[in-house]
Amino acid sequence: MTQPDTAASPARPALPGFAVKAVKAALHAIPMNATVGVQITDVGVGWAEGVCADTAPFRNHLGTIHAGAQFLLAEAVSGAAFAGAFAAQLAQAIPLIEKLETHYVARAQGDITAQGQIDPATLPAAAAEFAEQGKARLTVNVTVKDAGGKDVMRAVAHWYIRASGGNSGS
Repeated sequence: MTQPDTAASPARPALPGFAVKAVKAALHAIPMNATVGVQITDVGVGWAEGVCADTAPFRNHLGTIHAGAQFLLAEAVSGAAFAGAFAAQLAQAIPLIEKLETHYVARAQGDITAQGQIDPATLPAAAAEFAEQGKARLTVNVTVKDAGGKDVMRAVAHWYIRASGGNSGS
């Protein structure tokens, strides 16, 4: 299986190792992700990467990767990117996905990879909003590629976080 490039850069700030492990563990513990084989390979502040192997049970009638497997990978990668953006707040907060807009652009052949990215310019305002109001929203852009490096799906995930135990509404 091809692994995505995991080098952190100024546009892709790193998280401390313990936070990376915690985010990966949380996403890998979701039963559906485990069933399909979705794996988060790297995560940082507002970005993440993941993979899903091409396995026979998750192919469609065309013999290519089923749209559902692509969706799960995109959702998991977006969640990891979002969790990375709010890693310091997760102990006292609940993240929820509100919407995942998908556009399938080609058939997925072989193992698939995904990269999710939050616009870094939106992170300070979201952190301030959470600190002041106990809630915030961010959008994660995700691209899924097949084994040949071809874009097969693009998604926009809309995530919401609220302080746990509080009465912050949406």
